[in-house]
Amino acid sequence: MKLTQPSAAVILPPPAAVLIVEDDQEVANSMRDAISALGYRSIMVRDRREAVSALDGEPPAVMLVDMKMPDMSGSEFLGLVRKSSKWSRIPRVIITGTNDAMIGVREDSPVLFKPVDFGTLAQVVRTYCEQGSQYSQY
Repeated sequence: MKLTQPSAAVILPPPAAVLIVEDDQEVANSMRDAISALGYRSIMVRDRREAVSALDGEPPAVMLVDMKMPDMSGSEFLGLVRKSSKWSRIPRVIITGTNDAMIGVREDSPVLFKPVDFGTLAQVVRTYCEQGSQYSQY
């Protein structure tokens, strides 16, 4: 009888995380479901305070930011992110229902307009999550 060594367990890193900053629960849940179907994790928050707490805990591969939040505008939140040495390298994607073609230029970020096209969302999330490891190190 020949004995073999058990193979070493391979521990894979968790899938990349996507931070969803969206106060509309239905929209957030739909994005979470689409992101989950791609094999990535979602961190869902409703406002600036929860977003800051989430960013302090785990750097996402990308953040999806609604422009209308209850406690601060998306523009103000994105300004905080850009000024932070810890968070400024994390890619940001704007989610908005506002018909403003220049918003992406002003915020220097890609824009997904509501209702969100899930094919486009998948393409954006996949692109950033595949590059995510370079952003997860502060």
